[in-house]
Amino acid sequence: MIVSERVPASRIMWLLAGFIVWSAAFVALYSMLSIGCAFGWDEAFLGPISVQRAVLVGLLVISLIAGWWVVRIAAERRRAAGGTGLVLRPFIETAAWMAAWAALASTLFSLGPVLFLTACH
Repeated sequence: MIVSERVPASRIMWLLAGFIVWSAAFVALYSMLSIGCAFGWDEAFLGPISVQRAVLVGLLVISLIAGWWVVRIAAERRRAAGGTGLVLRPFIETAAWMAAWAALASTLFSLGPVLFLTACH
C-alpha cells in the first residue's frame, strides 16, 4: 500500500534553489556584460585586467560561492533526512542535492567563459 505524504513547499523549493541561484547569476552577469560594454569598461584597466573582466569574474566567483552554499545546505538536509524512515523525504532531499550539483556545474559551464572570452567585440 502506498502512503501519501503531503510535501511542504519549503522542501520543494530546495529542488529549485540551485537553479534559482544559477538563473539570478546568469541574469546579473549578462546584464553587467551589456552595461560594461555600453560604458566602455572593457577599455578601463585595473592593473593587468579590464574593469569589465574584473566585474564579470567577481560575479562568477560570487555565483559559484552561492551555488556551493546551496550544495552544502542540500547535503546537510539530505544527511539529516536519511534516518527518518520515510520514503519520500530522503528522495526529495537527495533530488535537491543532485539538482544543486547540476546547477553548480551549469553555472561553471555557462558563466565560466567570462574568464577567457572577449567581452565586447
